[in-house]
Amino acid sequence: MDEALGIVYDYIMKMKQTVYKTLLHWLARITAADPGLTRLVNAVKATLSVISSVLTTNLLLDWLDYSLITVPIFSGIVGLLGVFAVFDDTSQKQKVTTLLLALSSSVTLSIGAWTSSYFHLSDVAILCVVFLAFYLSRYGSRYFSLNMIGFISIYFSTILGVQFGDLPIYFIGIAIGVFYAYFYKFVLLKNKPETILKRSMTSFHVQTNLILTRVIHIVQHPYEDEKELRYLNRNVLKLNEYARNISAQLGDVNPYDVWEGITANQLRLYVFDVQMLMETLTPTIEQLKEHKALDHSSVQDALVQLIQSTRDVKVLRHQHVLEQLREAEKNVQKLRTVTQHVNQKENDEWLFLLRRLNTMANHVIEGAFELHEVRHQNIEQPQEADEEAAEDSTEKEKAKGLEPTTKKALQALLAGSLAIALGYALTPTHQYWILLSAFIVFMGTDTVGRTFIKANDRTIGTIAGAIVGFLVSLFLSGHSTWQVAFIFLCIFMAFYLFNVSYSLAMFWITMIIAMLYDLLLGGITYQLLFARVLDTFLGAYIGFSAAALVFPKKTREKVTDTTIEFLELLSQYIESYLMSLKGKGTTDNLAEIAFDLDQSLHQFKVDSESIRKRPARFSRSDVERWLTILVATNYYAKHLNATRENEPEMDAELKETIDHIQAHVTHNIAAINEMLKSKRHQIIYDLEQDRERIERYPDQNNDLSKRIFVYKLYYIWRINQSLVLLAQDMGAPISKPPE
Repeated sequence: MDEALGIVYDYIMKMKQTVYKTLLHWLARITAADPGLTRLVNAVKATLSVISSVLTTNLLLDWLDYSLITVPIFSGIVGLLGVFAVFDDTSQKQKVTTLLLALSSSVTLSIGAWTSSYFHLSDVAILCVVFLAFYLSRYGSRYFSLNMIGFISIYFSTILGVQFGDLPIYFIGIAIGVFYAYFYKFVLLKNKPETILKRSMTSFHVQTNLILTRVIHIVQHPYEDEKELRYLNRNVLKLNEYARNISAQLGDVNPYDVWEGITANQLRLYVFDVQMLMETLTPTIEQLKEHKALDHSSVQDALVQLIQSTRDVKVLRHQHVLEQLREAEKNVQKLRTVTQHVNQKENDEWLFLLRRLNTMANHVIEGAFELHEVRHQNIEQPQEADEEAAEDSTEKEKAKGLEPTTKKALQALLAGSLAIALGYALTPTHQYWILLSAFIVFMGTDTVGRTFIKANDRTIGTIAGAIVGFLVSLFLSGHSTWQVAFIFLCIFMAFYLFNVSYSLAMFWITMIIAMLYDLLLGGITYQLLFARVLDTFLGAYIGFSAAALVFPKKTREKVTDTTIEFLELLSQYIESYLMSLKGKGTTDNLAEIAFDLDQSLHQFKVDSESIRKRPARFSRSDVERWLTILVATNYYAKHLNATRENEPEMDAELKETIDHIQAHVTHNIAAINEMLKSKRHQIIYDLEQDRERIERYPDQNNDLSKRIFVYKLYYIWRINQSLVLLAQDMGAPISKPPE
């Protein structure tokens, strides 16, 4: 009996441990999925603002014995827009814009109430607001925000027939909504750059540890399913996004304010090294599996111990960090020793992989040691913030013709006119439904392709949300308390997922609308939902058609602009790197430029998405190839800064060769940019002779520093080869460089 109880007890304890580990794993996944917890905080702000606005306005109406359910709803809408429709670049500007929302909403609501009694005058008013929203955005995002809430106010007043005599109580509701938006956004849940940076670093470390844990599993079980490697690749891509976010935040906050003694450059370089280690791990482990290197128990054990000790280091914490770093450093040395004892002739094809991995891990440990040391030096005076690069004094040439904001305003005006005409023809009781869909499709899109993708996402999300929302509204019909609670849940989910997936956001927003119809109209029907879906579909594709036919900004033009930006950054990066290689000082921060390259490459992927998603028959192969070349170029460029050993002494001939390389790589990048701009062919130079000359350099003696030096210049050659491939695709002639 006792033995049976013991078995049951052990089983229960194992289950508890398994559940505990599973909960910790998913908590880590959720934390890592929202860098800085910005999505969570913003969604909480929006939800609390809506709840507080609705409840306060409703209590006020009960106290005044004023029965008008649309007032609390509109107050909640204002509270929501006050949180999410303000896009100014500084907190002070955002505060002013948030307060001005009350004035804009009050004025436009009054206009809507006044014009609704005149034939089509409200149509003219709402079209004017649509035009001004995009036209005035050239002067700042504030004007778009003010016109956006103006559009919603006129839309609301005409759809629900706001009476002129009810305006004062609506003004009170607007004031309540703006008050709560301001309170939650700038007082109770104020965004603090230091807090966001700290949370972002936590998410970065959690995501890193998830990757390292998965790598340990792969090393220990090298013959398991290949899905593990695909999962690993997806997580590395997420980590790259987190690293870019942190690098961008370092322009707004001094990390010294969070972790005493640490400068922006030190933290940026540490994040860069960790990112490079993670990027190196995946292909390295994959190739080690292919070469059966993990069958060697000594290699397997050394890798597992190194990765475990690296994972266990809590870099930016106070306790036990030094012991953890020393343990990791000891395991770096152990892997180096194992590598030296492996038969080089028999295993040369994979030994270099271990050396590269060892080098990357060593950079991370050294960077962590540096961060730990400066934190504990108790620096009294904060170091001066890194100086920003001087702004380019050269003004860009102004584009010929109309401003982009004017073009978009005219597109929106045309789409809006068609949408209103169709609205009166198809759903005269809700004549602005189509207009609302068309207006939203134009927000945040700058090319025909992006508008098309947004139209598709909006349609898919609306259809799914309408179906599910109809079923849920039937289930909750008659239970107003549960309906209101469900609406608040939908608001949270919509804005929590807004930056993850526009389709998912529209799914939840459509369910809000379905529930509101049931509350306001006393029920929801198939016909009403079908009309809503049809109007969304028509509005989305009317917006897309206007963007495609009136002053279109073609996707390929945007892709070309992004490619030019990437190549200009690459030119700056290579020039700075080669200058430092020759011992000449440079003020450029290579790690910062590397993150800028990452961001530019990410923008290329976003801009080219609509082309890359086309069926094969529509000729997408050239953009796919460009993306492949740019990804390879970015990979080689980042590895230049990932190897930072001391340079060997260079003779005059080698320095002359490096000058030759620098001049012709710079020429090739400038030539490709000129071809992209003018479509005229330029001569592109290969660097085969320079490569051969440099490869002979370490033959003079077997010097490790010289071999590493050649290894670096090999990446320069690979970058140039990528440029040659890109130029060949554009039809440029390839030539040997002049002596």
